[in-house]
Amino acid sequence: MNKKVLLMVQTALFTSLIFVFTRFVSVPVASGYVHFGDALIYICALIIGGPYAVFAAAFGQALADISYGFVNYAIATILIKSIIAIIFAFAGRNSKKLLTKTSLLLTIPAGVIQIGGYFLADLLIDRAYAFVDIAGNVIQAAGSAVVFAVFAFALDRLNAKEKIFNKKD
Repeated sequence: MNKKVLLMVQTALFTSLIFVFTRFVSVPVASGYVHFGDALIYICALIIGGPYAVFAAAFGQALADISYGFVNYAIATILIKSIIAIIFAFAGRNSKKLLTKTSLLLTIPAGVIQIGGYFLADLLIDRAYAFVDIAGNVIQAAGSAVVFAVFAFALDRLNAKEKIFNKKD
């Protein structure tokens, strides 16, 4: 199969998975929602990397924001999730495994970027929620790290990065 076509198919698959895990595998909280889509962003960036992962991360979650009624957060989501995808893409490009010490540790700066990014977005969009959102974003970041570790471990046991996604780095 043509490598570019394969990357486009994988990007579409991950965009939809990120959307579904953000929009439908979520729990509403006072000022938004907590979801598992970030875990899929980490995995997507580690598997397909580059601009394809950035697209899937940014638009999968922005579409979830829009469909959830948080249209005013879509631009912030695109920026925040793009940065997170870039960080994970660089970390995973030379690894045959998804769950490594590096990838697990990267969930910490990813969480900080998310918490800080949405705090800044809240300051611009609705200052009343800026501090209220912090707790939900901390829970979101921690939950995503745990879900990522579980998913990545399971996918590594299947040797998914090499077998399923033809990534023989």
